[in-house]
Amino acid sequence: MTEETSSKGTGSGTREGSLSKPTRHPVAWREPGYFDEDKLVHELERVYDLCHGCRRCFSLCNSFPLLFDAIDASPSGELDGVDRKVFWEVADHCYLCDMCYLSKCPYVPPHPWNIDFPHLMLQAKAVKFRKGGTRARDRILSSTDMVGTLAGIPVVSQIVNKVNRTAFGRRMLEWRRWWHRGTTWSRRSRRAH
Repeated sequence: MTEETSSKGTGSGTREGSLSKPTRHPVAWREPGYFDEDKLVHELERVYDLCHGCRRCFSLCNSFPLLFDAIDASPSGELDGVDRKVFWEVADHCYLCDMCYLSKCPYVPPHPWNIDFPHLMLQAKAVKFRKGGTRARDRILSSTDMVGTLAGIPVVSQIVNKVNRTAFGRRMLEWRRWWHRGTTWSRRSRRAH
């Protein structure tokens, strides 16, 4: 029995939970409506509601438990009772690893529901970034070219190594919760590769 003959009710020749490779559409970031927040929120509502009904992805990144817990805690027990602030928190918790897309979700393209959770989270992150809703830390860490160039300067790596070896430096990193007291330190490279 082929995919075409085994489809039931979808009308598109694919069936839910198919073992065929998902179709990945390009990210349409150059399209005029890509950064439209109203369209994005409408799509987030559609996808979150479908995810809430399925919940196969609960064991993946923290986006899904956060979403499902917020829905379960809402007065109605449905997505309509969830604060919109949670929508952005869900996007923040997505690692963009594609595990939900490639292994769990039965509704990825070519399914008619066309759910591409990682691309939607990428769009939400892009809209938030464009609105200025990101912290300075996130803007710096996402500028990988700048961070790599800065970290490759020999005097910077030498200073980082010296500070990391001091008790004060370790206390500061522990206080900021960037490193645990018992962690073994590796030296930072003196030259860029």
